[in-house]
Amino acid sequence: MLLEIILILIALCLVFYRYVTKNFDRWKDIGVPFIKGRFPYGSHVELISQSRQVNDLIREDYDKFINEDLHGSFFFGKPILTIHNMEMIKHVMAKDFNSFVDRNDTNLIKLFDGGEYDQLWAKQLPSLLGDEWKDVRATFSPIFTSGKMKGMVKFIREVCESLNMEFGKFAESGKDFELKEVFGKFSLDSLATCAFGINPQSFEDESTIFVKYAARIFTMTSMDNLKIFSRLIPFCAELQKFLNLNAHKPKETKFFRDVIRQTIQHRRETGERPNDLIDLMIDCMKTSKDSEENNTDVVDQYENDMKLEHIKKKLEFDEDIIVSTALILLVAGYDTTGMTLSFMGYYLSMHPDIQSRLQGEIDQAFEKNGGNFPEYQAIQELPYLEMCIMESLRLMTPIGGLIRVCTKDYKFPNTHVEVKKNDVVLIPASGIHRDGKYYPNPNQFNPENFSKEAKQSRSPYAFLGFGQGPRACIGMRFALLEAKVAMMMVLSNYTFVYSQKNPDKHVIDPHSQLGYVKGGLFSKIRKRN
Repeated sequence: MLLEIILILIALCLVFYRYVTKNFDRWKDIGVPFIKGRFPYGSHVELISQSRQVNDLIREDYDKFINEDLHGSFFFGKPILTIHNMEMIKHVMAKDFNSFVDRNDTNLIKLFDGGEYDQLWAKQLPSLLGDEWKDVRATFSPIFTSGKMKGMVKFIREVCESLNMEFGKFAESGKDFELKEVFGKFSLDSLATCAFGINPQSFEDESTIFVKYAARIFTMTSMDNLKIFSRLIPFCAELQKFLNLNAHKPKETKFFRDVIRQTIQHRRETGERPNDLIDLMIDCMKTSKDSEENNTDVVDQYENDMKLEHIKKKLEFDEDIIVSTALILLVAGYDTTGMTLSFMGYYLSMHPDIQSRLQGEIDQAFEKNGGNFPEYQAIQELPYLEMCIMESLRLMTPIGGLIRVCTKDYKFPNTHVEVKKNDVVLIPASGIHRDGKYYPNPNQFNPENFSKEAKQSRSPYAFLGFGQGPRACIGMRFALLEAKVAMMMVLSNYTFVYSQKNPDKHVIDPHSQLGYVKGGLFSKIRKRN
């Protein structure tokens, strides 16, 4: 009996070995330069051991093949094609978008497909596939037009008052402070106010359950990774779903689901309408508009490529779609905005001349509005402010790799390279953003990289801070507005001063989902006269 068990285990191990390694010759066979795959983890054991952060690995791999149009690698047994060439990137992200609609393949989607609470993550926009994604995207896109964003300024400014008071305390004490601890509170409160209908007041009380559970949502442990990646083992995902097992922080997910559902129920029962994102999502669920073709808010290449012409097949969605959309706004927006503002504050403290020029632009906007906070349109007409934000995003890109999945067999024009249905394509944003071909002195903070002239001199696909094409960040306008209002409030009153507590060399924390600096970034702040 023991012998039979041993033989069965050996057979299962051999089957698993073959399952993982069967595609390891894929890139060699078609003449694509590649990083060798190893059983069982593929090209990078660091992703499993969490000894390196993924953005670092993407940048490092890009540099190894910097003179190539593309290179191959493996995630477990899955072949990954990483594209460097701008024209090929344009085809994937916009020109031939219908061949690369999805962001997850049929295996990767299993990572989200577990029990009851995991289903909320499976219904978020980045996880949805094909026409279902198009239906949801077409439904919620009207939320983020300029007209709707004007109404968000009052909510963000309300939170900015707390941010202003917090910086006032540091200015008075003269103490160093960790930038993301402060900007993270602002980002959480402004997103929660707009997307959840409640202000958790992180500045006043860091111990609230909302703040505690939000912090857990943004933390990935080795056990979290083990639970999630176990679903790539054949039949494990199906078994976990059958047993209603959840891998994506079920306790915290349940809390946020209940908060959103209670908010929706309260609005419907009382008729209360603050016109925040929850209200706008409820409105979109009611509307019968079938496409975005009536959206006249397209003004540049990015937004033109992002435009999606789609006739919705499904005109009604359940409440969980609102819950999932609010959750992804929180998850996608909290760390990205908090990190971007933190790096921007850090870089401004290192470059007083840039900070002074930016303050001059902001001061002028206040003066034009009689000393009051500028209106929405005036906020959009501050070019140097946007240049500084974009440069901060370029240097420390939160989403270092953009995934697209081939939805039908495709051959790249004027090449021998073919990808098949369900193949994964990676756009290496963190590598491209540090490439001297597109950004002179790429490791230096220089907002002039985003001047009108500089942008015209390179492909628009050389900047991927918000993605490109129809799958680009749906909340880009909101994220930029949030960052602009925060920096305008801060810099009109204070000046960032460099702190000696900062490390000489930035080491990216491998446990940070989006690649924040290990040990943090520090600054002092001085009240302006």
